[in-house]
Amino acid sequence: MSQTRPELGAPASFTFPRPQRVDVGAGTVVAIDVPGQLLVSLRLVHQHGAALEPLDAMGVSLLTSEVLEDGPDGNSSLAPALERHGAEWNSRVTWDAFVTGLDVPVNRLNQAVGLFSEAVRRPALDADDILRRREQLVERFWLGSASAQTLAMRSVGGQLFTGRYGTPLAGGPGKLGAVTPEQVASFHGDTLASTAGTLVVVGDLTGVDLSELGKRVFGDTSASRERDLTTPAPPPGELPRVVVVDRPGSVQSALVIAQRVPSRKEVDLPRAEGVSEILGGMFTSRLNMELRERLGYTYGAGSGFDLRRDTGVFLMSTQVEADTTAHSITSSLEQVNELRDGGVTEQELQTVRESNTVGLPVSYSTARSMAGALVDMVVHDLPDDHVDRQRAGYEKLTRESLDSAAQEYLHPEQAVVVVAGDAERLRGPLGETGVGPVEVVDPETLWA
Repeated sequence: MSQTRPELGAPASFTFPRPQRVDVGAGTVVAIDVPGQLLVSLRLVHQHGAALEPLDAMGVSLLTSEVLEDGPDGNSSLAPALERHGAEWNSRVTWDAFVTGLDVPVNRLNQAVGLFSEAVRRPALDADDILRRREQLVERFWLGSASAQTLAMRSVGGQLFTGRYGTPLAGGPGKLGAVTPEQVASFHGDTLASTAGTLVVVGDLTGVDLSELGKRVFGDTSASRERDLTTPAPPPGELPRVVVVDRPGSVQSALVIAQRVPSRKEVDLPRAEGVSEILGGMFTSRLNMELRERLGYTYGAGSGFDLRRDTGVFLMSTQVEADTTAHSITSSLEQVNELRDGGVTEQELQTVRESNTVGLPVSYSTARSMAGALVDMVVHDLPDDHVDRQRAGYEKLTRESLDSAAQEYLHPEQAVVVVAGDAERLRGPLGETGVGPVEVVDPETLWA
């Protein structure tokens, strides 16, 4: 018996909940009350990410983040202590922020937050724990770099920036491997131990005293220091150019085409991300349709923005068979130029609008996802109605606004093409593309 497919209803309207803000001592609590959401997401945001690390201690943020898991008593004691309250620890480092947190049942929040505060403000920082974690991170770095795609991505920063951004966020094995327990203790004392940060809390907050919660987390810490937002300089070298990170004998190549773009606050996100999705952010994107569906060179190709507080990067990436590397690069650049010259289609416009508006109720259906949005607002000084502004921005997109975004943000003439692959096999074909001069580097020397 055949059945008629049900008609789609109208998309549900969505408004992101307005957070409440409570100043407590030197810090601020930013909270969203979600009745019935009994798993609370708590995040403590410090505006001190890897970009602010001293050049002689690159990787100290990530190492400190790992060492916090050893807890106030050391030797990986934090997770078992939190598990007794059904709580899960979170800690991550970005270029712009150091974020720690918990996901915890609301009826155990008071007990778990005491452990959380101790772990963040007064960890053991045992020298043996630090050295053990440091060696694990270095080993993890080299294991990750065995992947051609990871190696190519990690090589991009040094081609676009001088200073801290020229080395991967993890610091690279050379610098990271030299970070001492004393440097970890100094970093922790200057940041997590002494500055309040901003506390994000999302969940059913019935009966939760936000001021008291803030006092327990902030204690007698001081206000965070303002960050110097100086746009980093580019390294010398002709643009565009091709850099081959040599992997002798590799039968595949990972390629990344990258260029600098403005900072997060300078970029009109709906327009910029809309163009990126059309180019490489969806399965039906132009890069995927060309490189995967028409040419059969790859299982997938993509693009996206990495936007920071003081600068940004736009990247296109894929992995292909070695002999198709040169044509994959020229085909990718052709797709960019066709988008810039010919503009977007009506179908592409509609797809971008719908993909960024229809699913919002699901995207922000959990405390964790709403907390993530609040963290983003805190880190980038965005207004409380940022999510709604973004939704409205996508709803107002036109073909003309996306066409202008392609002209504004996509500049293949300013790109660096990084290829992780067999240099002996690739040098000739890459030189014949005419994209730019070809340089070969040894991955062993990149982060010494």
